[in-house]
Amino acid sequence: MNGFAHPWLLPLAAAAPLLLAWLTARRNRHQRVPALATAGRRIRLAQAAPALALLGVAAAWAAAAGPARLFMSRSPSSGRDVVVLLDVSASMGARGGGGDALAAARRAVQALAAARHDDRLALVAFGARAAVLSPLTHDHATLIALMSNLAPAALGPRTALGDGLAVALELLRGSARGSAGIVLVTDGESNAGALDPLTAAEAAADRGIPVDTVAVSGGEAEGGSGRVNEALLRAIASRTGGRFVRARDGAALAAAFADLARLQPVEKAARPRATAEDRSAVPARWAACLLVAAALLDAAGRRAWA
Repeated sequence: MNGFAHPWLLPLAAAAPLLLAWLTARRNRHQRVPALATAGRRIRLAQAAPALALLGVAAAWAAAAGPARLFMSRSPSSGRDVVVLLDVSASMGARGGGGDALAAARRAVQALAAARHDDRLALVAFGARAAVLSPLTHDHATLIALMSNLAPAALGPRTALGDGLAVALELLRGSARGSAGIVLVTDGESNAGALDPLTAAEAAADRGIPVDTVAVSGGEAEGGSGRVNEALLRAIASRTGGRFVRARDGAALAAAFADLARLQPVEKAARPRATAEDRSAVPARWAACLLVAAALLDAAGRRAWA
């Protein structure tokens, strides 16, 4: 299939022949003397220069319109759609037995992104409320940069785990069944929000989306108990077909994410993809030849009259 990158330029190319016809008619009205009988050969050829110039301009506009041949191809893609659901409640920044849990989580997610370069990653942070910091993207560098700006209690001191799961599930609405997952990182109990975490887990299970839960050690902070509700996190993982991991320090957290990074990629259904083969070189060459020829003929005619 053929097409143009800038079809709005085509009327300008079409206008060149019309302009040529108008100039020819105008010249015929004003030049009634039959000069061709006595004019030299170079003068007669020079009279073709305006026509060649206009055709050259038309070809140049046609090249600028970007003629292309379009191909539709289907190529399968691999990788998963993974939402990192990160607790940023106040306790994630408190220094407990595991130190600064949020800083350790940043490092672990960075390692995951480096290992899973074919995956589309998204980032959802939650405290007392949940917010999408990055939609699904292959631009992992931007996602990591956004994580570096996260601060504990930025979304409130408490922990709305169920609301965070709901937001993560919404991001995966367009993902194919079996190719999506959620990695939940938290250090406390769910003590805020409108949605029960187990209700959100049931919704994930119905859609075939596993939730891997990673319990990290934070510390006591306002709005949180500082204690991980392991039973809840195990239940979420169990109901969705995910895994529960207990990371008591930064090294254990890094190991947990390294294990997640070893997931096998999923072959996704092939999607139609349009590719274009540029065809502007042909009219561009014609334009150059016609304009050069017009210039040479015009110069020859001027010398003949000199």
